[in-house]
Amino acid sequence: MVLFFMENFKIIKEGIVIIQWLRICDTQLSEVLYNAIRHKEKERENYFVEYYKVDSRDEFQAVLQELIYKTKKGTLFTLHIVSHGNEDGIGTEFGNIIRWGKLFHYTRQLNVTMGNNLLLVLSSCVGGGIISHIEPEERAPYRAIIGNTREVFASDAQKGFAAFYADYYNIIDFPKAIRALNREIDITEEIEPRRKKTEFFIMTAEHSFNEVFNPDRDPIAFERIINKLMPPNFIIPQELRIKKAKELFIKRGEELKPYFCFLD
Repeated sequence: MVLFFMENFKIIKEGIVIIQWLRICDTQLSEVLYNAIRHKEKERENYFVEYYKVDSRDEFQAVLQELIYKTKKGTLFTLHIVSHGNEDGIGTEFGNIIRWGKLFHYTRQLNVTMGNNLLLVLSSCVGGGIISHIEPEERAPYRAIIGNTREVFASDAQKGFAAFYADYYNIIDFPKAIRALNREIDITEEIEPRRKKTEFFIMTAEHSFNEVFNPDRDPIAFERIINKLMPPNFIIPQELRIKKAKELFIKRGEELKPYFCFLD
C-alpha cells in the first residue's frame, strides 16, 4: 500500500501528537512513549513531539479543538490516541466516550488543513463500526487510520509502538513502522479461550469510502438503502428493484468519491 502526498502540500513543520485518555487504573503508556521519542525533535529541523493527558470527553474535545486552532497550512503531524475503543467510539467507560462520528468531525478539520495527509493512530480496539460513521458527502477524516479489531494488551502496545516509532517521522514511513509494530505482537496468544490476538491494520480513506459503498458489506443495512432508493411496489419485480437500487447506489458513490478523497 502506497500513500502519496498531495502535490501542492509543502511541509513547513512536522511531528507527532499523542493524546492519552485512560482510567486511573489503566497502565499509563503514553508518557513513557512520549519520553522515548522526544529525541526526534533534535534530529530534524522544525520537528515537534507533543503529549496531552486528559480525563474526560470535554477535555479530549478541548485538546482536539486546540490542535485545530493552532495547526496552520504546512504543518503535518501524526495523531496518536491512547484510549479504549469499541463499535461506538473511544473513551474510558459508558457515558464518558466520544462517538466515532464526533471524533471524525474534529480529525476531518485537521486532515483538510494538512492536505489529506493525517495519519490517525489508535492503540486500541477499533471495531468495524467506524465504517458506519464515515460521512461520504464530506472530506475524508484521515488519509489513513491504524487500529486493531480486538482488545490490545498494554504490554503489546508498549512494545509495539516503541518499535513503530523507532524509525518513524511522518506518514511516508508507515509501511515499515506497522511491520515493526506487528512483529512485537504474538498473534498465537489468546485474549480469551479460542479468541486470539490480531495484528494492527491500516485502512486508507479510499478503502473506507469503498466499504461504505460496498453493497455486500452489510446486507441488512443495504436492504434499508434499497427500500429508500426503490420503495417496494407491485409493478417492478423484486430482483429488478434490487438491481436498479444497487446501480443507483454505486453511481452515487462514484459521484461523491473525488471530493471525499481530495481528488477534485
